[in-house]
Amino acid sequence: MVDRGNIENGSGAELGGARFTEKKLTAIECTYAVVRSRIVEGVYPPGSKLHLETLKSSFGISGSTLREALTRLMADRLVLTEGQKGFRVTPMSLSDLEDLTDARIKLETSALAESIKLGDDAWEDNLVTCFHRLARAQERLEADPAVSFDAWEVRNKEFHEALAAASPSAWLARFRRVLFQSSERYRRLSGTMGPIPFEVHNEHEEIFKAAMARDTDKAVSALAEHIRRSVNVIRAKALHPD
Repeated sequence: MVDRGNIENGSGAELGGARFTEKKLTAIECTYAVVRSRIVEGVYPPGSKLHLETLKSSFGISGSTLREALTRLMADRLVLTEGQKGFRVTPMSLSDLEDLTDARIKLETSALAESIKLGDDAWEDNLVTCFHRLARAQERLEADPAVSFDAWEVRNKEFHEALAAASPSAWLARFRRVLFQSSERYRRLSGTMGPIPFEVHNEHEEIFKAAMARDTDKAVSALAEHIRRSVNVIRAKALHPD
């Protein structure tokens, strides 16, 4: 069973072999985190059915807890349900990735342009910090993509959020996060199964320097090309059949 005493005390909780210690987590949050991780990593393959009784038994949780966690994953577009057929992992396809990519480019470049226009010294300071952290994570990614991807993905997310942090729209930020999370499975496929991503640091550096120089056109163009990387690699290397 989930150790709710530990959760409430903030000392950590175990769920399905995973341990969470950074903050107080409810059973729903723990379940969400574990199932999400397994979907992103491919433990639960795209299109596969999620058997509720098996999950409840293996995690030691109630049906209501599991359903709430799966509902949150539906909001992330990682799980879907079809009538009375239950829950399954959202399929992956090149057409879906292309759609995701186009939507991300529209929202992220718009937010970046606003940040360049409105960002203050604090925005610049945070962007510098996030870029340097990402650069260190990139070095480890190039050395061992499969082992280092998770840590790199955290820093990558921080950097992209820092780029858009001065954009004032809360709705835009919400939709950007959904699209970013939905595209993580494709980034993992591209980053771990494709060629070693040496060029990614150069792409991030170009975006960073253009943003710091307040060169909106160059920064937006570089960001758009960077976001297209996953679809270009996956299509060129035939990493995912469509």
